[in-house]
Amino acid sequence: MTPTSDDARRVNEQIAETLRDEIKTGRLKVGDKLPSVRAIAERFEVAPGTATKAVQLLAKWELVAPDSTRGYFVSAQVSGDEEVPGPSPEFAAIMEEVAAMREHLARLDERLQRLEDSEKRG
Repeated sequence: MTPTSDDARRVNEQIAETLRDEIKTGRLKVGDKLPSVRAIAERFEVAPGTATKAVQLLAKWELVAPDSTRGYFVSAQVSGDEEVPGPSPEFAAIMEEVAAMREHLARLDERLQRLEDSEKRG
């Protein structure tokens, strides 16, 4: 999975959800050490800070627990009926505004193109 900017979720949320799915499917089991932040960053082709936020989100969801000297370990198994928390209301509102601005810019671009075309002809 490669995080995409088209997704309404933050990249760190996309990464956390992918890792959550790996816990859910048993690829990562209770007691397993989570890959290092650096390894997660390389795998998902993101900055280490983004990978850190993803791991912190897993900790917030109580799926992993930190060991002060050894990293993060899977601390809970995910059942099939648990839902992934969605983006915050603030983030969803911002993404809606961004989508509206993109649509507006596309309309302006079309209008400008028509004006330029009419000037060339006229």
